[in-house]
Order: sequence, then C-alpha cells, then structure tokens
Amino acid sequence: MTFFGGFVAVVVLFSVFLGYRIFSKISDRKHDSGKTGGFLEKAFLLFFISLIMISINALTFILSYSFFWEKAYRTFDEPQYTATVIGYKKEITKAKNFPSSSTYSDRAIFFPKVEYIDMEGKKVVKTLDITSNNPPELGEKIKITDAENQDSTNAVELDWIVLAGGGVFTGVAAFFAALLTTYGTSFNMKKRVKWSLGVGLALTLINVCCILFIYLKQ
Repeated sequence: MTFFGGFVAVVVLFSVFLGYRIFSKISDRKHDSGKTGGFLEKAFLLFFISLIMISINALTFILSYSFFWEKAYRTFDEPQYTATVIGYKKEITKAKNFPSSSTYSDRAIFFPKVEYIDMEGKKVVKTLDITSNNPPELGEKIKITDAENQDSTNAVELDWIVLAGGGVFTGVAAFFAALLTTYGTSFNMKKRVKWSLGVGLALTLINVCCILFIYLKQ
C-alpha cells in the first residue's frame, strides 16, 4: 500500500470512529426520552452518520494532502527542472449537468504531458499532477519538480487563485468537521463553535503557508 492509500485508510477509519461516537450520543438521548428504535433504524443511522463524517473529512484532509501538503513536500524534497509541454493526457470524469440535477454526463479533462532532461542526462516524459480549465499550451516551458519513484511530475507554477480558494474551502470543511466531531463531547454549542473556528483557521493557515512556500521556491 502506498503512503497516500494508508493516509486515506486512516481518514476513513477515524471518520467511522467519530461517526460511532456521534451515533452513540444520539442513541443515548433517544433512549432517555423513551425512543429506542429498531435494528434497521439504528444501522441506517450509523451508516448515514459515518458516511457524512467520511465525506467531510475527505474534503478536509485528503484534499489538503493532495493539493497542499504533498505538493509543498515534493517542492522541498525533489530537484527542480524546466519542462516543455509536448501533449496532453485525456481523462474522463463524471460531472453534474446542473448543480441541482441528479443526472451526470462525461467530462473530458486534459493533463499536460511534459518532457525534461533529468540530472543524469536522461529524457523523461511524464504527466503533470494537476490541471485547470486553461492548461499550458504545446511548447510552453513550465517549472516542475520530480523524482524517479513518482508517477507524475509536481507542477510548481500553479493557478494561485484556485489554490487560495481551495485553502479557504478546506478551512470551511475543517470547521464543519470539527463542529460535527464535538457533538459527541460534553462541550456546549458556544464552545463547540469557538473550537471549530480555531480548527478551521489553523488548517487554512497551514494550507496558505504551503502555497507561499511553493511560490517562494519558484
């Protein structure tokens, strides 16, 4: 298993644990009020709460790891090169036709393929780890970092507006993740909100620091 796979597994298991704690507190309150519920109702409630926790923790931690933490570490740890865009790798994803729609359609995403000469004088062709609505044009020179054990190169020249928005988004996700997590504690609502704001701001600051570090390494 890769490090990323292990990280995802930890996030999922931790989310299920938190979901169980929230489920237990809800069950205790229902029991105190004389409402116990059947097995199927309890199983569905536990599954639903765990699914919510997995989703919101994925938005908080997996996105932060993929777009900020790993990129900052690779920028620090790997040698930097100037690569040339020589083509594009097409991938198909599912996207909603409209925000309120329940139907999905195929959407093509193009990841730039780049070519560069490594420190041993060998020609290397790989795909960038990130793309945007306006990917680099053919022949364009871009800065990357890369290592032999990586499947894709780490793009150093990024869409800073998108990343800044992503930093704020993950911070908001962290706020709601912390707010849900603290439901299983004895904190009152005011303390829960205050603590959750601190968690959201802390994660936003960490991700913004990663963005600034990548920018300075250019």
